[in-house]
Amino acid sequence: MAVNQKAVKVLNKVLEAGFTDEKAIAAMTMDDILSMQGITVGDITLINDLQKSIKSNKVISFLGGGAE
Repeated sequence: MAVNQKAVKVLNKVLEAGFTDEKAIAAMTMDDILSMQGITVGDITLINDLQKSIKSNKVISFLGGGAE
């Protein structure tokens, strides 16, 4: 399974915005997401997928491109 580079870039944006652990990322609101610099619609989709992956304990699958 190769690393999903788009997911890693979005994760870096989330971390740079100050959401540095699973609990904080899972609790992000749409306002939090939209306030991030340089966010795109594709990034919003990936953040949503990341939040779902965190809640289902499948972060490695998300980063590997295997998230649902």
